[in-house]
Amino acid sequence: MAVAKKTAAPKTAAAKAEATDEPTTFEHAGITFSVPAPLDMPLEILEAESEVEAVRLIVGEETWAAYRATRPTIRDFQALADRVNQAQAGSGN
Repeated sequence: MAVAKKTAAPKTAAAKAEATDEPTTFEHAGITFSVPAPLDMPLEILEAESEVEAVRLIVGEETWAAYRATRPTIRDFQALADRVNQAQAGSGN
């Protein structure tokens, strides 16, 4: 009886970045966002009291300021938060 070889599924960009401790980047609202590897997140993220504060800490003040300058809506922020969460979870760009 032949045994089928298992092949590993290709890793997403975020999973590869996490494995190498590199940030995951993606584009949203014309801005390039960079999400640090999990262990490189700012410590303050553990004290964040809202999703807005958490996303601001994750993407950094300079990028957050550029994003705020686009005058985003709540709907747009929800889309950004989803992208940041995907990047954190390693589910890809």
